Amino acid sequence: MEFGPQGYVKKLDATFVQHCEGGTSAARGEVHIENPAPPAELGLGLDIALDGTASSLNGKATFHGTVSCNKPVQVTVAGDVTQVKKRDLIRGSYSTSVSCTPGAPVAWTGTAVPTGSVPFQKGDVEVEGRATATDPDYDQPVTVSETVAVRLTRV
Repeated sequence: MEFGPQGYVKKLDATFVQHCEGGTSAARGEVHIENPAPPAELGLGLDIALDGTASSLNGKATFHGTVSCNKPVQVTVAGDVTQVKKRDLIRGSYSTSVSCTPGAPVAWTGTAVPTGSVPFQKGDVEVEGRATATDPDYDQPVTVSETVAVRLTRV
């Protein structure tokens, strides 16, 4: 047997003999399978831009980036945002979904709502991002991650 990615059977050569209880003759045979080359595994890329905004109206942080893929898939981009200002630790989460098609990177935008009463502010935040999609050929989840410092400007 020869396997490809995710247990894909590329080649199988087998011979067999089957005897039945009390039977005089045996069943004999051969099986030969050669499948075409396996489909490529899903490749994902995630990029988080180094600039974003902090809203002076609602305190939310908005940032953006791109995802890339080698197969058409629906990609969920999600993660956490953290900012330290004086004695305040400001946190929030985001999640968005985009349709990715092979070729050019696809833009995404995420918005994090602060979990407490202190709004996101102008300055640096740490953005942790995860892009996740299911490989349509192997029905397996694929995830890539990136963590960057993003500079927020006030809008």
